[in-house]
Amino acid sequence: MTKRIFGLLVTAMLSSNLEAARGTDNPIIPKKSVASVQVKEGQTLYLISKSHQLTLRQLYKFNDFGPQSDVLEPGTKVYLEQKKRKSTQKEFVIVDHSTTLRQISNQEGIRLKSLMRMNQGSSPDEQLPKGEKVFLR
Repeated sequence: MTKRIFGLLVTAMLSSNLEAARGTDNPIIPKKSVASVQVKEGQTLYLISKSHQLTLRQLYKFNDFGPQSDVLEPGTKVYLEQKKRKSTQKEFVIVDHSTTLRQISNQEGIRLKSLMRMNQGSSPDEQLPKGEKVFLR
């Protein structure tokens, strides 16, 4: 008797899941963004890593820090998980002020290595000219 009731429950759950997936009740789930925090005055990578249960090594891996990475400016975005290989939102950006591939990588949440490969970048810290198109996927 218990096996039969259990079997009926499983069948009902499976059929309701199939109906929900086929019907209009199934909402479109947007792609999740990469988790990050904005640096506040006096914060260090060590404090951020401890408050989010990460190691310093993980933070360095998730973020493409430049040569002056020991000094964190307030407002800097620090990623708490691996960045995406390419953008899911935009195909490209047009440089409107002096910036670098490293800065665009940080703003858009895309891995620097992927961004350099897509744009044949020679140096991550080279200033890009105003009006240049930078591909994000």
